[in-house]
Amino acid sequence: MMTTDPQSERSHLGLLAELATEYYLEGLSKVEMARRHELSRFQIARLLDQARDEGIVRITIVNPSDAGAEHDDLARALGVSTVTVVAQRSDETLRSALARQVADLLPRRLHDDARLGVAWSRTLMHLPEHLGELPKVDVVQLVGPVSAPGSTTGDSAALVHRLGARAGGQVWPLPTPLIVESPEVAAALRASSEVRSALDAADELDVAVIAIGAWDAGISTVWARVSDEEKQRARDAGAIAECSGILLDAQGRVARTGMEERVIGVTPAQLRRTRVLAVAPAVGYPEAVLAAARGGFVDDLVISAELADQLMDLLAADQLDALG
Repeated sequence: MMTTDPQSERSHLGLLAELATEYYLEGLSKVEMARRHELSRFQIARLLDQARDEGIVRITIVNPSDAGAEHDDLARALGVSTVTVVAQRSDETLRSALARQVADLLPRRLHDDARLGVAWSRTLMHLPEHLGELPKVDVVQLVGPVSAPGSTTGDSAALVHRLGARAGGQVWPLPTPLIVESPEVAAALRASSEVRSALDAADELDVAVIAIGAWDAGISTVWARVSDEEKQRARDAGAIAECSGILLDAQGRVARTGMEERVIGVTPAQLRRTRVLAVAPAVGYPEAVLAAARGGFVDDLVISAELADQLMDLLAADQLDALG
């Protein structure tokens, strides 16, 4: 039986790496390489093909229109670490484009054995479509879903389990809706072992991924699940933004309305002590994003170009008002 000489195999792979370096990095032509190695240019071409087949050469194509642009001026003005403005493709929705940018940033914010918290939202449901490799991390579901067009409560569980399978770590699902019928039901659910373990796991997050919405009809998925009386109490408390069931006023303070007694999910304190990657699809509501930033609920922000312009205009107007 014929066997492969290991020394000969290493020598051959070394030649492939040398040829690949000369061609792809040093820019030598196949004719020049053939002369240098006393081979024909056809042999050089076959060896370069083999280098690709063996994985010695890996070609990555980067489409500049896919990459988000960092907006340092806006980040400084908001007091956050980074702002990335997404480049939306012609064939995708804004929510999918935002999720794609989150998927690009997320592996850079994580490390092996980290703990990742993920909230359910209509935007983040697109995250698994775009996510590549992740470090080995644990995944915690921060909130459950509420009814929204085009999604079901099962979608939320599917999101956290798909991310958990990709990350290869432990998964803490939160098998409840974000908001339930009464404070008594919420208290009973929080006391159950499975829900309690997920809520406790959110105490030690390294990164949290959330969505920022405005507190308004058709924008917040929570809006339709509260009574008119609760909506009025939220207005009286100055609520303009909502993230993961947490209502915020214009200064970023948590707006206490009584609704929080029916919400099951991550707490403001848990979010404020971790790194938060926030996505904001609510074009036309820059004040909601500003409130979340002021409240300490944003470290890395992913938004559209239109919303970035609206935020810059809002901040400029606020500065003029402050000058009197």
